[in-house]
Amino acid sequence: MNYWIFTVTDQKDGNKWVKARSIYDQRMKDSFWGLTEKTPNRRNLNKGDKVVFYVGLPEKVFAGTAVLESPCIKLSDSQKEKYGHGTDFYRQEYGVLLKKEDIDMWQKAKSVKELLSQLTFIEKSEYWGSYFQGGVRQITEEDFKTIIGEREASLTEQLTASKDLESETEFALETHLEEFIYQNWDGINWGTELVLYRVDNQDGRQFPAGLWSIDFLALDKRTNDLVVIELKKGKTSDATVGQLLRYISWTRENIAEGKQNVKGIIIAKEVDDALKYAVKGLNNVAIKTYKVDFHLIPFSEV
Repeated sequence: MNYWIFTVTDQKDGNKWVKARSIYDQRMKDSFWGLTEKTPNRRNLNKGDKVVFYVGLPEKVFAGTAVLESPCIKLSDSQKEKYGHGTDFYRQEYGVLLKKEDIDMWQKAKSVKELLSQLTFIEKSEYWGSYFQGGVRQITEEDFKTIIGEREASLTEQLTASKDLESETEFALETHLEEFIYQNWDGINWGTELVLYRVDNQDGRQFPAGLWSIDFLALDKRTNDLVVIELKKGKTSDATVGQLLRYISWTRENIAEGKQNVKGIIIAKEVDDALKYAVKGLNNVAIKTYKVDFHLIPFSEV
């Protein structure tokens, strides 16, 4: 059995917007959840898996749970009409059936912000919103129990929370590296024409890859290669390379189409011997370094 978060956000239907809550309510009435062909993790959904539903802006809450009645299926014409309600907005090519008797729509939704420090799949709490993009994200049983209230944070976790914050502060400049890259993507010289990989509501940042998250998943417009980008900050060289190779394999198996190639880029402040030798012989992995300049400019009165 696997555990998942299904995300729903406000969607535009022609010239009007449909609220995330309305979409969630309708899908629960249907005992069905619509998916697209490129929804991340679509092919990994199985009957019996448990799901918690996240309703995005402006609520930003977990709204309920359900159990899957089916794996992801391609809908027949009659099913498209049934779950499409006669509109293109609700009509989908794919989807999963939900066990009607196991749908639990909570009367009191749970704010995601109150649970951030306890959820292990959110590695960078300052960018927590990125982890809810893409429609479908796999989580651990422990995180699922935390969300539904069956697991309390241990005393050790509570006592060490402040220490974790101190560690984040210590690496403040590096912590903001991901945000800087994201905000300045088009101005970065990648050596080729890289664009963030986009599918559904996921824009390539903190891209869901099974139980993990890829820092950035991009597409090389010149070669059509998929490019996995991993930031080294705060990790050993061996851990960084191991993560990158795992993400490359996952992307090749779950995202790449046909013989589409998958490459990797490690972004590091500096290259030590461990990193240099770890990637030696890996023709599909490149290393790029960065430099942070901080200048104090004296103020002179005119």
